[in-house]
Amino acid sequence: MAEIPVRTASFEGVNLALLPAAANDTAKCGGYSLLVNNGSGSPITCTIAVPGNTSYGVAAPDKVFSIPAGQLWEIPLLDVYRDPSDRLAHITWSSTTTVTRIVVKR
Repeated sequence: MAEIPVRTASFEGVNLALLPAAANDTAKCGGYSLLVNNGSGSPITCTIAVPGNTSYGVAAPDKVFSIPAGQLWEIPLLDVYRDPSDRLAHITWSSTTTVTRIVVKR
């Protein structure tokens, strides 16, 4: 499990050098966004685990994002994704080949 580094802009700007995705990434959430670049020729999925149960007592469904080939996406990392055990969002990928990502403070 690799925690994705956070980039915070300053008056001078910030280098948003995206790093290769890892099989079981984690990230800070609440006030942060995940930038994902899919450099492959096919769409990929990014799944963020949603801990806990719904008001009906069943497991909350995970949030799945389909990222088209060759596109850069920004995904808000909402508080609802925060795992109570480590206070991080848990992220998995359908493929990590040619996929890069970084977390930015909003």
